[in-house]
Amino acid sequence: MKNQLQKNSIRLLACLLSCLLLAGSAAVGAAAVPFSSGLPALQKQWARSEGPEGEGIRLEYSYFTPDTQEACPLFVLLGGAGEGTPSGHELDANDFAYWSSEEFQARVSDAPGMYIMILKAPEPVYFDTCPLTPMFAAVRDFAQTHNVDRKRIYVGGWCIGATGAARLATNHPDFFAGLMLFSPRTLLTEREAQTIRNMKIWIFACKADSYSTFSAYAKPSWENVTAAAADRSLLRYTTCSSAPRAALLINHKTWRLAEQDYSAGVAGDYTNLSTVDGFGRTVQSPTVIQFMTAYKPGEAPPTTAPAEETSTTTEPATTQAETTAVTATTAGTTAPATTTDETKAHASPYVPWAQAEDSGHRLRRNMLLAAVATLAATGTAFVILKILRRKDDQS
Repeated sequence: MKNQLQKNSIRLLACLLSCLLLAGSAAVGAAAVPFSSGLPALQKQWARSEGPEGEGIRLEYSYFTPDTQEACPLFVLLGGAGEGTPSGHELDANDFAYWSSEEFQARVSDAPGMYIMILKAPEPVYFDTCPLTPMFAAVRDFAQTHNVDRKRIYVGGWCIGATGAARLATNHPDFFAGLMLFSPRTLLTEREAQTIRNMKIWIFACKADSYSTFSAYAKPSWENVTAAAADRSLLRYTTCSSAPRAALLINHKTWRLAEQDYSAGVAGDYTNLSTVDGFGRTVQSPTVIQFMTAYKPGEAPPTTAPAEETSTTTEPATTQAETTAVTATTAGTTAPATTTDETKAHASPYVPWAQAEDSGHRLRRNMLLAAVATLAATGTAFVILKILRRKDDQS
Protein backbone atom coordinates (compact mmCIF):
# COMPACT_ATOMS: atom_id res chain seq x y z
CA MET A 1 0.00 0.00 0.00
CA LYS A 2 2.90 2.35 0.76
CA ASN A 3 4.25 1.74 -2.72
CA GLN A 4 0.88 2.71 -4.18
CA LEU A 5 0.82 5.86 -2.05
CA GLN A 6 4.30 6.75 -3.27
CA LYS A 7 3.23 6.28 -6.89
CA ASN A 8 0.17 8.46 -6.39
CA SER A 9 2.27 11.10 -4.69
CA ILE A 10 4.77 11.13 -7.57
CA ARG A 11 1.97 11.48 -10.11
CA LEU A 12 0.40 14.26 -8.11
CA LEU A 13 3.69 16.12 -7.79
CA ALA A 14 4.27 15.78 -11.54
CA CYS A 15 0.82 17.25 -12.16
CA LEU A 16 1.56 20.07 -9.75
CA LEU A 17 4.85 20.82 -11.50
CA SER A 18 3.04 20.98 -14.84
CA CYS A 19 0.55 23.44 -13.38
CA LEU A 20 3.38 25.59 -12.06
CA LEU A 21 5.10 25.60 -15.47
CA LEU A 22 1.87 26.51 -17.25
CA ALA A 23 1.19 29.33 -14.81
CA GLY A 24 4.70 30.66 -15.23
CA SER A 25 4.61 30.47 -19.01
CA ALA A 26 1.25 32.25 -19.03
CA ALA A 27 2.76 35.13 -17.06
CA VAL A 28 5.79 35.35 -19.33
CA GLY A 29 3.79 34.96 -22.55
CA ALA A 30 1.41 37.74 -21.60
CA ALA A 31 4.20 40.21 -20.92
CA ALA A 32 4.65 42.90 -23.56
CA VAL A 33 7.87 42.84 -25.58
CA PRO A 34 9.99 46.00 -25.33
CA PHE A 35 11.31 47.94 -28.32
CA SER A 36 14.90 47.07 -27.44
CA SER A 37 14.19 43.35 -27.99
CA GLY A 38 14.48 43.96 -31.74
CA LEU A 39 12.32 43.14 -34.73
CA PRO A 40 12.67 39.31 -34.67
CA ALA A 41 11.35 39.16 -31.10
CA LEU A 42 8.57 41.61 -31.87
CA GLN A 43 7.54 39.76 -35.03
CA LYS A 44 7.06 36.56 -33.00
CA GLN A 45 4.07 38.23 -31.34
CA TRP A 46 2.27 38.43 -34.67
CA ALA A 47 -0.03 35.85 -36.23
CA ARG A 48 -1.28 35.24 -39.79
CA SER A 49 -4.71 34.70 -41.26
CA GLU A 50 -6.73 35.40 -44.38
CA GLY A 51 -9.92 37.24 -45.17
CA PRO A 52 -13.16 36.00 -46.76
CA GLU A 53 -13.20 35.35 -50.48
CA GLY A 54 -14.03 38.28 -52.72
CA GLU A 55 -13.97 38.13 -56.52
CA GLY A 56 -12.13 34.82 -56.25
CA ILE A 57 -9.38 36.21 -53.99
CA ARG A 58 -8.64 35.60 -50.31
CA LEU A 59 -6.13 38.11 -49.02
CA GLU A 60 -3.62 36.89 -46.46
CA TYR A 61 -2.39 39.20 -43.73
CA SER A 62 -0.21 39.42 -40.65
CA TYR A 63 -1.72 40.90 -37.51
CA PHE A 64 -0.96 41.88 -33.92
CA THR A 65 -3.42 41.66 -31.04
CA PRO A 66 -2.95 43.92 -27.98
CA ASP A 67 -2.90 42.37 -24.51
CA THR A 68 -6.18 43.79 -23.24
CA GLN A 69 -9.88 43.05 -23.05
CA GLU A 70 -10.77 46.65 -23.90
CA ALA A 71 -11.82 47.82 -27.34
CA CYS A 72 -8.81 49.20 -29.23
CA PRO A 73 -8.15 51.05 -32.49
CA LEU A 74 -7.17 49.13 -35.63
CA PHE A 75 -4.45 50.26 -38.04
CA VAL A 76 -4.46 48.61 -41.48
CA LEU A 77 -1.24 48.88 -43.52
CA LEU A 78 -0.56 48.15 -47.20
CA GLY A 79 2.97 47.64 -48.51
CA GLY A 80 4.52 48.50 -51.84
CA ALA A 81 5.55 46.31 -54.74
CA GLY A 82 7.58 43.25 -53.87
CA GLU A 83 6.36 43.00 -50.28
CA GLY A 84 3.77 40.29 -50.85
CA THR A 85 5.88 37.25 -51.75
CA PRO A 86 6.45 34.86 -50.03
CA SER A 87 3.76 34.57 -47.35
CA GLY A 88 4.79 36.52 -44.29
CA HIS A 89 7.00 38.89 -46.26
CA GLU A 90 4.39 41.61 -45.77
CA LEU A 91 5.58 41.71 -42.14
CA ASP A 92 9.36 41.34 -42.44
CA ALA A 93 9.70 43.59 -45.52
CA ASN A 94 9.17 46.65 -43.32
CA ASP A 95 9.71 47.67 -39.69
CA PHE A 96 6.13 48.29 -38.60
CA ALA A 97 6.46 45.43 -36.11
CA TYR A 98 7.97 48.12 -33.89
CA TRP A 99 4.41 49.33 -33.37
CA SER A 100 3.75 46.14 -31.38
CA SER A 101 6.42 47.00 -28.79
CA GLU A 102 5.24 47.85 -25.28
CA GLU A 103 6.51 51.42 -25.65
CA PHE A 104 4.68 52.11 -28.89
CA GLN A 105 1.51 50.37 -27.71
CA ALA A 106 1.61 52.70 -24.70
CA ARG A 107 1.52 55.69 -27.07
CA VAL A 108 -1.97 54.81 -28.33
CA SER A 109 -4.47 57.47 -27.28
CA ASP A 110 -7.48 56.59 -25.14
CA ALA A 111 -6.77 52.82 -25.20
CA PRO A 112 -4.18 50.41 -23.73
CA GLY A 113 -3.01 49.35 -27.20
CA MET A 114 -4.01 48.89 -30.83
CA TYR A 115 -4.56 46.13 -33.37
CA ILE A 116 -2.24 46.20 -36.38
CA MET A 117 -2.99 44.45 -39.66
CA ILE A 118 -0.63 44.30 -42.65
CA LEU A 119 -2.29 43.04 -45.83
CA LYS A 120 -0.37 40.84 -48.27
CA ALA A 121 -0.73 41.82 -51.92
CA PRO A 122 -1.74 38.93 -54.20
CA GLU A 123 1.37 39.39 -56.36
CA PRO A 124 1.94 39.84 -59.24
CA VAL A 125 -1.16 41.99 -58.62
CA TYR A 126 -0.47 44.95 -56.33
CA PHE A 127 -2.78 47.16 -54.28
CA ASP A 128 -3.12 49.75 -57.02
CA THR A 129 -5.04 47.26 -59.19
CA CYS A 130 -6.13 44.57 -56.72
CA PRO A 131 -9.95 44.33 -56.55
CA LEU A 132 -11.33 46.31 -53.62
CA THR A 133 -13.79 43.61 -52.60
CA PRO A 134 -11.30 41.16 -51.02
CA MET A 135 -9.29 44.04 -49.52
CA PHE A 136 -12.26 45.51 -47.70
CA ALA A 137 -13.67 42.07 -46.86
CA ALA A 138 -10.47 41.15 -45.00
CA VAL A 139 -10.49 44.37 -42.97
CA ARG A 140 -14.21 44.27 -42.18
CA ASP A 141 -14.04 40.61 -41.15
CA PHE A 142 -11.09 41.32 -38.85
CA ALA A 143 -12.90 44.25 -37.24
CA GLN A 144 -16.01 42.14 -36.68
CA THR A 145 -14.14 39.20 -35.12
CA HIS A 146 -11.93 41.25 -32.78
CA ASN A 147 -12.65 43.81 -30.09
CA VAL A 148 -11.97 46.76 -32.40
CA ASP A 149 -13.14 50.28 -31.64
CA ARG A 150 -15.23 50.85 -34.76
CA LYS A 151 -14.82 54.63 -34.52
CA ARG A 152 -11.06 54.28 -34.85
CA ILE A 153 -10.12 52.20 -37.86
CA TYR A 154 -7.30 53.70 -39.91
CA VAL A 155 -5.64 52.72 -43.17
CA GLY A 156 -2.21 53.63 -44.50
CA GLY A 157 0.14 52.56 -47.26
CA TRP A 158 3.42 53.36 -48.91
CA CYS A 159 4.32 53.68 -52.59
CA ILE A 160 1.81 51.56 -54.54
CA GLY A 161 0.32 50.51 -51.22
CA ALA A 162 -0.65 54.16 -50.71
CA THR A 163 -2.81 53.85 -53.82
CA GLY A 164 -4.61 50.90 -52.25
CA ALA A 165 -5.04 52.75 -48.96
CA ALA A 166 -6.51 55.76 -50.77
CA ARG A 167 -8.87 53.50 -52.70
CA LEU A 168 -10.12 51.88 -49.51
CA ALA A 169 -10.62 55.21 -47.72
CA THR A 170 -12.37 56.99 -50.58
CA ASN A 171 -14.69 54.05 -51.29
CA HIS A 172 -15.52 53.43 -47.62
CA PRO A 173 -15.41 56.86 -45.94
CA ASP A 174 -17.89 55.86 -43.22
CA PHE A 175 -15.79 52.86 -42.21
CA PHE A 176 -12.33 54.44 -41.90
CA ALA A 177 -11.52 57.30 -39.53
CA GLY A 178 -8.14 58.19 -40.97
CA LEU A 179 -5.74 57.81 -43.89
CA MET A 180 -1.94 57.91 -44.07
CA LEU A 181 -0.07 58.09 -47.38
CA PHE A 182 3.71 57.59 -47.60
CA SER A 183 5.43 58.54 -50.86
CA PRO A 184 2.09 58.19 -52.63
CA ARG A 185 2.04 57.35 -56.30
CA THR A 186 -1.56 58.42 -56.50
CA LEU A 187 -3.42 61.71 -56.70
CA LEU A 188 -6.34 62.45 -54.41
CA THR A 189 -8.69 64.34 -56.70
CA GLU A 190 -10.93 67.18 -55.56
CA ARG A 191 -13.89 64.81 -55.60
CA GLU A 192 -12.05 62.17 -53.54
CA ALA A 193 -10.87 64.81 -51.09
CA GLN A 194 -14.49 65.83 -50.55
CA THR A 195 -15.37 62.19 -49.87
CA ILE A 196 -12.81 61.93 -47.04
CA ARG A 197 -13.16 65.49 -45.73
CA ASN A 198 -14.03 64.29 -42.20
CA MET A 199 -11.03 61.96 -41.85
CA LYS A 200 -7.68 62.45 -40.22
CA ILE A 201 -5.18 62.55 -43.06
CA TRP A 202 -1.39 62.53 -42.97
CA ILE A 203 0.72 62.68 -46.13
CA PHE A 204 4.48 62.01 -46.12
CA ALA A 205 6.51 62.93 -49.21
CA CYS A 206 10.03 63.74 -50.36
CA LYS A 207 10.37 66.56 -52.87
CA ALA A 208 13.18 64.69 -54.65
CA ASP A 209 11.45 61.29 -54.84
CA SER A 210 12.64 59.54 -58.00
CA TYR A 211 9.50 57.41 -58.35
CA SER A 212 6.52 59.12 -56.71
CA THR A 213 6.95 62.54 -58.25
CA PHE A 214 6.20 65.14 -55.60
CA SER A 215 4.63 67.73 -57.90
CA ALA A 216 2.39 65.16 -59.57
CA TYR A 217 1.05 63.30 -56.52
CA ALA A 218 1.69 64.48 -52.95
CA LYS A 219 1.58 68.23 -53.48
CA PRO A 220 -1.72 68.45 -55.41
CA SER A 221 -3.24 65.81 -53.13
CA TRP A 222 -2.42 67.97 -50.10
CA GLU A 223 -3.87 71.06 -51.76
CA ASN A 224 -7.12 69.21 -52.50
CA VAL A 225 -7.30 67.74 -49.00
CA THR A 226 -6.80 71.06 -47.22
CA ALA A 227 -9.35 72.77 -49.45
CA ALA A 228 -11.98 70.13 -48.69
CA ALA A 229 -11.28 69.38 -45.00
CA ALA A 230 -14.05 69.88 -42.46
CA ASP A 231 -11.43 70.42 -39.71
CA ARG A 232 -7.92 71.33 -40.80
CA SER A 233 -6.50 70.56 -37.38
CA LEU A 234 -6.98 66.89 -38.30
CA LEU A 235 -4.48 67.15 -41.17
CA ARG A 236 -0.71 66.62 -41.22
CA TYR A 237 1.78 67.08 -44.07
CA THR A 238 5.40 65.94 -43.73
CA THR A 239 7.92 66.86 -46.43
CA CYS A 240 11.69 66.69 -46.83
CA SER A 241 14.41 67.42 -49.38
CA SER A 242 16.05 64.00 -49.16
CA ALA A 243 15.10 60.62 -47.70
CA PRO A 244 16.54 57.09 -47.47
CA ARG A 245 16.27 55.09 -50.66
CA ALA A 246 14.04 52.05 -51.01
CA ALA A 247 15.89 49.52 -53.18
CA LEU A 248 16.41 51.34 -56.51
CA LEU A 249 14.03 54.17 -55.66
CA ILE A 250 15.96 57.25 -54.50
CA ASN A 251 14.57 59.54 -51.78
CA HIS A 252 11.52 57.32 -51.48
CA LYS A 253 11.38 55.73 -48.02
CA THR A 254 9.36 58.27 -46.08
CA TRP A 255 7.48 55.58 -44.13
CA ARG A 256 10.59 54.92 -42.02
CA LEU A 257 9.57 57.97 -40.01
CA ALA A 258 6.30 56.29 -39.04
CA GLU A 259 7.84 52.85 -38.48
CA GLN A 260 9.74 54.28 -35.51
CA ASP A 261 7.11 56.90 -34.68
CA TYR A 262 9.25 59.86 -35.68
CA SER A 263 12.06 59.15 -33.19
CA ALA A 264 14.90 61.66 -33.14
CA GLY A 265 17.43 59.11 -34.43
CA VAL A 266 15.39 58.31 -37.53
CA ALA A 267 14.54 61.95 -38.24
CA GLY A 268 18.26 62.55 -38.73
CA ASP A 269 18.14 60.46 -41.93
CA TYR A 270 16.14 63.22 -43.65
CA THR A 271 17.08 66.76 -44.67
CA ASN A 272 14.87 69.82 -44.37
CA LEU A 273 12.26 67.73 -42.60
CA SER A 274 9.07 69.63 -41.87
CA THR A 275 5.56 68.82 -40.68
CA VAL A 276 2.62 71.21 -40.80
CA ASP A 277 -1.06 70.95 -40.02
CA GLY A 278 -3.93 71.94 -42.28
CA PHE A 279 -3.53 75.59 -41.31
CA GLY A 280 0.11 75.59 -42.43
CA ARG A 281 1.30 75.71 -38.82
CA THR A 282 4.58 73.99 -38.09
CA VAL A 283 4.34 70.89 -35.88
CA GLN A 284 7.50 70.85 -33.80
CA SER A 285 7.25 67.35 -32.29
CA PRO A 286 5.12 65.10 -34.51
CA THR A 287 3.81 61.87 -33.04
CA VAL A 288 2.26 59.50 -35.54
CA ILE A 289 0.64 56.91 -33.27
CA GLN A 290 -0.73 59.24 -30.62
CA PHE A 291 -2.06 61.81 -33.08
CA MET A 292 -3.70 59.34 -35.44
CA THR A 293 -5.35 57.18 -32.75
CA ALA A 294 -6.76 60.05 -30.69
CA TYR A 295 -10.52 60.51 -30.89
CA LYS A 296 -11.68 63.34 -33.10
CA PRO A 297 -13.48 66.22 -31.33
CA GLY A 298 -16.88 65.05 -30.16
CA GLU A 299 -16.06 61.34 -30.48
CA ALA A 300 -14.48 60.73 -27.07
CA PRO A 301 -15.87 57.72 -25.16
CA PRO A 302 -18.67 58.47 -22.63
CA THR A 303 -16.34 57.83 -19.68
CA THR A 304 -14.18 60.82 -20.58
CA ALA A 305 -14.97 64.50 -20.29
CA PRO A 306 -16.62 65.87 -23.43
CA ALA A 307 -14.33 67.78 -25.76
CA GLU A 308 -14.76 71.54 -25.89
CA GLU A 309 -16.46 72.87 -28.99
CA THR A 310 -13.98 74.15 -31.52
CA SER A 311 -14.39 76.23 -34.64
CA THR A 312 -13.14 74.60 -37.83
CA THR A 313 -12.59 77.89 -39.60
CA THR A 314 -10.71 80.02 -37.08
CA GLU A 315 -8.92 78.56 -34.07
CA PRO A 316 -8.16 74.89 -34.78
CA ALA A 317 -8.64 72.11 -32.27
CA THR A 318 -5.53 70.85 -30.55
CA THR A 319 -4.56 67.35 -29.59
CA GLN A 320 -2.71 65.95 -26.59
CA ALA A 321 0.16 64.70 -28.62
CA GLU A 322 2.21 67.38 -30.38
CA THR A 323 3.88 70.69 -29.89
CA THR A 324 2.64 73.10 -32.52
CA ALA A 325 4.21 76.55 -32.78
CA VAL A 326 3.38 78.55 -35.87
CA THR A 327 2.37 81.61 -37.72
CA ALA A 328 0.44 80.84 -40.90
CA THR A 329 -1.90 82.39 -43.41
CA THR A 330 -5.24 80.71 -44.00
CA ALA A 331 -8.05 81.98 -46.24
CA GLY A 332 -6.53 85.45 -46.35
CA THR A 333 -6.17 85.76 -42.56
CA THR A 334 -3.28 85.05 -40.25
CA ALA A 335 -3.81 82.15 -37.87
CA PRO A 336 -2.61 82.98 -34.35
CA ALA A 337 0.68 81.49 -33.24
CA THR A 338 -0.03 78.85 -30.62
CA THR A 339 1.86 76.27 -28.66
CA THR A 340 0.11 73.06 -27.67
CA ASP A 341 1.76 70.29 -25.71
CA GLU A 342 1.31 66.94 -27.43
CA THR A 343 4.30 64.95 -26.23
CA LYS A 344 6.72 65.62 -23.42
CA ALA A 345 9.03 62.64 -23.74
CA HIS A 346 9.19 61.52 -27.33
CA ALA A 347 12.88 61.77 -28.20
CA SER A 348 13.79 58.09 -27.86
CA PRO A 349 11.69 54.95 -28.39
CA TYR A 350 14.14 52.89 -26.35
CA VAL A 351 12.79 53.99 -22.97
CA PRO A 352 9.16 53.85 -21.83
CA TRP A 353 7.14 56.95 -21.01
CA ALA A 354 4.82 57.50 -18.10
CA GLN A 355 2.12 55.98 -20.28
CA ALA A 356 4.09 52.75 -20.42
CA GLU A 357 3.00 52.20 -16.82
CA ASP A 358 -0.10 50.59 -18.34
CA SER A 359 2.13 47.80 -19.70
CA GLY A 360 3.73 47.40 -16.30
CA HIS A 361 0.29 47.19 -14.74
CA ARG A 362 -0.68 44.39 -17.13
CA LEU A 363 2.53 42.53 -16.33
CA ARG A 364 1.91 42.80 -12.57
CA ARG A 365 -1.67 41.63 -13.12
CA ASN A 366 -0.51 38.58 -15.06
CA MET A 367 2.09 37.74 -12.42
CA LEU A 368 -0.59 38.00 -9.72
CA LEU A 369 -2.89 35.68 -11.66
CA ALA A 370 -0.04 33.21 -12.07
CA ALA A 371 0.65 33.34 -8.33
CA VAL A 372 -3.03 32.72 -7.55
CA ALA A 373 -3.07 29.75 -9.94
CA THR A 374 0.07 28.36 -8.30
CA LEU A 375 -1.42 28.67 -4.81
CA ALA A 376 -4.63 26.99 -5.96
CA ALA A 377 -2.71 24.11 -7.52
CA THR A 378 -0.59 23.72 -4.38
CA GLY A 379 -3.65 23.73 -2.12
CA THR A 380 -5.40 21.15 -4.26
CA ALA A 381 -2.34 18.91 -4.22
CA PHE A 382 -2.09 19.20 -0.42
CA VAL A 383 -5.73 18.20 0.05
CA ILE A 384 -5.39 15.19 -2.27
CA LEU A 385 -2.22 14.02 -0.54
CA LYS A 386 -3.96 14.30 2.82
CA ILE A 387 -6.88 12.18 1.57
CA LEU A 388 -4.51 9.54 0.20
CA ARG A 389 -2.62 9.33 3.50
CA ARG A 390 -5.86 9.01 5.42
CA LYS A 391 -6.97 6.11 3.20
CA ASP A 392 -3.59 4.49 3.63
CA ASP A 393 -3.82 4.78 7.44
CA GLN A 394 -7.31 3.27 7.40
CA SER A 395 -6.05 0.29 5.39
